[in-house]
Amino acid sequence: MVQNAIVKKIVREGMAEVSLLRQMECGLHCDGACAGCSAKPPQEILALASNGIGAKPGDFVEVAPSGGHNISASVAVFLLPCVGLGLGYALGLYVLRMGEMASLLTALLGLAAGFFPAVLMNRAITRSSAPEFAILKQLR
Repeated sequence: MVQNAIVKKIVREGMAEVSLLRQMECGLHCDGACAGCSAKPPQEILALASNGIGAKPGDFVEVAPSGGHNISASVAVFLLPCVGLGLGYALGLYVLRMGEMASLLTALLGLAAGFFPAVLMNRAITRSSAPEFAILKQLR
């Protein structure tokens, strides 16, 4: 998904910090004067972008996500606790031959066990300094 952004600063050679512009119904061509712009989020959304075109601070640019690795990692972070929940329940009910209520406790233990690697993966993604976007072209 291509988005518009403003280059805030150059972090290092080939890497820039950009402020993503949220797309509104009006396309933000009205300079904030229409009723649709009142729904625009007030906070600024900053992201790292690879700067292969040499954009400078203040440039209005078009950016695209740099890859699909964030989506697959997000799916893994979501699915690990769910898989832990199911495996914990199956372990308690079928392997350990516990009743249904006791199997719910093993399911909760499986859920907790699934959250542990999910939290570690989430922290690794958050601390990663890899660019999330790539600057495609300068708009104006």
